Amino acid sequence: MVYVISNNGQALMPTKRFGKVRRLLKEKKAKVIRRCPFTIKLLYETETCIVQDVVLGMDTGSKNIGVSCVANNEVLYQSQTTIRTDIKDNMDIRRKYRRNRRNRKTRYRKPRFLNRKNSTKLDRLPPSVRHKVKAHVDEIEFCKKILPISQIVLEISQFDPHLMKNPKLKFKKIKSWGYQRGFNYGFSSRKEAVLNRDSYTCQICGAKHTRLEVHHIVYRSKGGTDDEDNLITLCESCHKKIHTGEINVGLKAKKLRLKEATHMNIIRNQLLKTYPGAIETFGFVTKENRNNLNLPKDHYIDACVVAAAGKSFILNDEIFYKRRVSKGDYQLYKGSCSEIRLPIGKIQGFKKFDKVDYLGKTYFIKGRMSSGYAVLMDIFNKTIDFSDMPRGFKTPKLKNLKRVSARGSVLCIREKIG
Repeated sequence: MVYVISNNGQALMPTKRFGKVRRLLKEKKAKVIRRCPFTIKLLYETETCIVQDVVLGMDTGSKNIGVSCVANNEVLYQSQTTIRTDIKDNMDIRRKYRRNRRNRKTRYRKPRFLNRKNSTKLDRLPPSVRHKVKAHVDEIEFCKKILPISQIVLEISQFDPHLMKNPKLKFKKIKSWGYQRGFNYGFSSRKEAVLNRDSYTCQICGAKHTRLEVHHIVYRSKGGTDDEDNLITLCESCHKKIHTGEINVGLKAKKLRLKEATHMNIIRNQLLKTYPGAIETFGFVTKENRNNLNLPKDHYIDACVVAAAGKSFILNDEIFYKRRVSKGDYQLYKGSCSEIRLPIGKIQGFKKFDKVDYLGKTYFIKGRMSSGYAVLMDIFNKTIDFSDMPRGFKTPKLKNLKRVSARGSVLCIREKIG
C-alpha cells in the first residue's frame, strides 16, 4: 500500500493504484515524504476528503509492541516494534566511569546528591520506563500521521505484584489485612526480617551466637534482587568462603521478576492519561478471539485481533519490523586511561545504524572501521555472516555500500509475510 497525505497534512485512505501514484510523482503533483512505509503528500487541493473509520489496535508490552490499523475488516497497516532494554545498564556503566574519573581528577570535592532538577521533579519516570511509554505514544502518533484514525483500542495488562508474590491474598480472610502486612511488617529493614525468618542461624553451618550477614543467592551484579527469596542468613566465615569459591550454597532463587509487571502498570496509567478516549481490553479476551479465528500467536496478530474486535479480517501480506535505538553515540574516548579518541563523524559518508543496500539486500550498519570496512546486521540486531561469499566480498567494504536512509531513533524495514 501507498499511504497518502493531503496538501494540508490530513491523512487520507491508502491506495493500491501504483500507476496513478507514479503519474502523480512524475507530473510533480505529489512528493515522497517517507520511504518506509512509502508515503506521498499531494501538492494540489483535493475535491473531496472522504475517509473511512480506521480503528487502531495496540498490543502493549514491556519489550515488544504490536500495532495494527483496520478498516472494513481489512488490515491497512501492521507493525511490530522492539523496545530498548539496555538503558539501565548503560547508565550504570556511565555512572561507574564518572565516579572513577572524579575520584582521580577531583578527589577532594565533596560528593553531591540530589542536586539535579530532574531527580526531584514531580511525577518523574525513570529513563528506562520513560522510553517505553514514549515508544508506545510515538507509534500511535505515527499511525495518526499516515492514516485517519477514528478510534484507539489498547490491550493493556494490569498486574498485582503483592498477589503475584503471595497467592494466599486471594482468600477473603487474609486479603483484609494481608496487603498491609508484608514481609517487612514489624521490622525496621529487610535484613532484620531475613534474620528473623532464618531464626538468627547460619543456613550452612548452623552457627547462632556469632556475627551474621545476609547473602544474595544471585548476585546483584548478575541481575539478583533484594527480594526475600533471594536472601539467606550466613555467618561471617561461611559468607567469605562462598565469595572465595571454597563452598557452594547449592540454592536457587525463585525466578519471579516483577520489574516487567511494574513497568506494564506504569505504561497502562500513562497511556490512559494520554488518550482518555481509548478503549481498554485485556489479554484473555484477545486470546479467546484469536483462538476462535485459528490464528497463530504473535504481537502484530494480537493487535489485528484487538482492532477487529474479534471479527474475521483480511490479513495484510506486509509487515513493518521496527527497532528502537539510541539517537547517537556519545562516547568520545576509550582505553584504560581514555587515550584513544573515537571517530564521532562519518566514515566515508556512513554512520552507525545507517540503512544500506549491499549485494541487492537491505541491512543496517552495526560497526564501522577506519580502514574502510563495515559490520552489517539485520533489524533484529543479528550480525550478518558473509563468509560464504566469494573473495573480495567476505567483509563488506564501505565503498560497496549504498545508503538507503540515514540513521534515526527508529529502524524500520518492510518484509513479506509467508
